[in-house]
Amino acid sequence: MNLKRPPKSRRKKGSALMLMIWAVLLMSVTVMGVVEYIRHSANESKLAAYEFRALHLAESGLAVGMHPNTRRGDVVLKQKIGPDSGFDVVINYEGARLPINYATDERLREAIYNLLIYWQLNAEDAGIVADSLADWVDNDASPRANGAEADYYQQLGIYDAPRNQGFVRVDEMLLVRGMDVVDRHKPDWREYFSVYGEGQIDLRTVFKDVIIAVTGASENDADRFIRERDGADGIPGTEDDRRIGDTESYQLLGLTGDRLNAIRGIVNDDDTTLRRITSIGWVGEKRAKIIVVTRRNAETGAVTYLGRMEE
Repeated sequence: MNLKRPPKSRRKKGSALMLMIWAVLLMSVTVMGVVEYIRHSANESKLAAYEFRALHLAESGLAVGMHPNTRRGDVVLKQKIGPDSGFDVVINYEGARLPINYATDERLREAIYNLLIYWQLNAEDAGIVADSLADWVDNDASPRANGAEADYYQQLGIYDAPRNQGFVRVDEMLLVRGMDVVDRHKPDWREYFSVYGEGQIDLRTVFKDVIIAVTGASENDADRFIRERDGADGIPGTEDDRRIGDTESYQLLGLTGDRLNAIRGIVNDDDTTLRRITSIGWVGEKRAKIIVVTRRNAETGAVTYLGRMEE
């Protein structure tokens, strides 16, 4: 059988066709990659633009919240800007949180202990944390019964603790003996403490856990007080909130006699100087949060920034 090879010209045409097909496939893959890259870049640019707008709206909400004439619950604190964007602002007072830098006050140290017990820590762990926090902020070297001074930390290889001064950030509390136990039991514990507080608990915005810890009120009395304070919608800082004077507050919380006298110096209903303003700007699903803590001079109205956090 005599097989003939195809002419050379046909072999060249076949090779050229294969090269062309390969080139088309390579070009298709390249084009698809470029299209995907452009699409991804466009999405990233869109998200970045949303993030920028959300942050800008949060800043705008902050300006509204810090205006001297703005009050908690004002309608201007929640605004929709366009079909898919706007800002929500909440004004609270720093007195809603336990002022950790005043932990040497025995009444507040007891409140910290009560709060930890309410969070279901055992008595030993709660006593260690409460005493160790007080030892951290006091200016002496003598440990409390369940506390910790330099000797304890040096055994752990830590030679710059306790600081014997106030906390600058709430997160620093994690350095204190026993706070790792709190962190495991109550991961959101940071919400209940303040490094800016001035030793007073503000009943207008105080959290339920803190009410019970400070006043010793029953859970039912604390719930009743909060319902009266927060209005029909049950949301603090809205239009239907009710201003409750100190006398009625004490009655709602069932506080009388020695217990009332003991805490009278650390609770109030008129702490307007320390504000915590939380502004959330939103565009679609994107959110930007800014929290600012300020002190306002009651006489001049001048505002001092104490802290700023972005999330």
